[in-house]
Amino acid sequence: TQSTGSSGINAEYGVQRAGEMMGLPYKPVANFAQTVFIRGSLPTLKALAACQLHHPECLEEMTRQAWLGLYSRDIDITDSDNVRSFAAAAGVPDPEGLFELSKGDEARQQLIDNTTEALDSKCFGAPWYTVEHPVTGRREKFFGHDRVEMLGWVIGKEYKGHNPPQE
Repeated sequence: TQSTGSSGINAEYGVQRAGEMMGLPYKPVANFAQTVFIRGSLPTLKALAACQLHHPECLEEMTRQAWLGLYSRDIDITDSDNVRSFAAAAGVPDPEGLFELSKGDEARQQLIDNTTEALDSKCFGAPWYTVEHPVTGRREKFFGHDRVEMLGWVIGKEYKGHNPPQE
């Protein structure tokens, strides 16, 4: 891996540890700084925004597929064929149609809205969660994997860990 400065090294190591903790395969990104900080992920983020709008039931799995593409297979997540494959693997009924929607104003605006919401809520890292409290209706914010159990408590769901035993 090329030198990415201390924040890049910490980010890459954090991704590796998160993958190990959740039982996800991890393959170091060949050029982490170029891939994450220069090339970025805009086409994938727009496709995820389109998925959020049109196939919200597929959003979690499409996000997982993009993560696996980048951090398990070290593939270019900005490549249009790869974005389509994430959608297909997530069960999106028409991956090509979703990709076309991702290039439009509606998906662009959803991504802007998501980013604005994160900034307005003082988001400062990943993972960042915002949930609606089921009793008060208030938006509750959580930062970090170590807060997932607390998040579950707030919304009334038991958290059984990253890899719960299969029943």
